[in-house]
Amino acid sequence: MGGLHVERKKLMAKFVEIASEKMGKDLETVDEENTFEELGFDSIDVIDLVMFFEDEFALRIEDEEISKIRKVKDLIDIVIKKLEEIDDEVSEG
Repeated sequence: MGGLHVERKKLMAKFVEIASEKMGKDLETVDEENTFEELGFDSIDVIDLVMFFEDEFALRIEDEEISKIRKVKDLIDIVIKKLEEIDDEVSEG
């Protein structure tokens, strides 16, 4: 469980980095409970953000999962789930 907490912190930092550097968003204060709407992201921004995470971590987030993303937490949860699935496949393989 401790490792997962560190992972969340790393993903949160990566989110802020991507949003700031690649998308030009100025996020002085952001936490997982913020909605993307509150942060000034539209649906295209969210898709772009998902694509950056997919490229960064070599994973695939399905369209139906993207449609459920409303808060920063939702995106972080999906990325963690995908990373765990990849880790499980590697462990089993």
